[in-house]
Amino acid sequence: MENKLLKIILKIKRGIFMKAKILLCSMLILGSLSYAAETTPTDSVAQEVMSEVKSIEAEYQELMQKEAERKEEFKQEKEALEKEVQELKERQLGREELYAKLKEDAKIRWHRDEYKKLLKRFDEYYNKLEQKIADKEQQIAELTKLLEVLN
Repeated sequence: MENKLLKIILKIKRGIFMKAKILLCSMLILGSLSYAAETTPTDSVAQEVMSEVKSIEAEYQELMQKEAERKEEFKQEKEALEKEVQELKERQLGREELYAKLKEDAKIRWHRDEYKKLLKRFDEYYNKLEQKIADKEQQIAELTKLLEVLN
């Protein structure tokens, strides 16, 4: 009888262990299924976020390229202005000698009135020239500041 009782107890124990194993396996399967179900939306959200980040990065790179192009345009404009200023200053070099000669000729020549008119035109021309030089130098200074900020 003891033998029978032990066998029954062993069967019950095996049954309990079997039920515990089945219960444990089913919980494990349910847990993994629910985790998989949760990760699917999370994966799509993560993919959505990653695609948004890539889109932002692409837009940033595009803006940086535009900035570099604009910066290059400013550099070229500055170089062109510097050349113009140099040419205008070269025009201004012989001014003093010619001005002195015209002033003297306006006093002693036969056609004094015409020399005075020419002297007045000369003054107007060189005043405009000086103004152009000042304007161009101002533009160069502004472009220099802008390029410093962009660097």
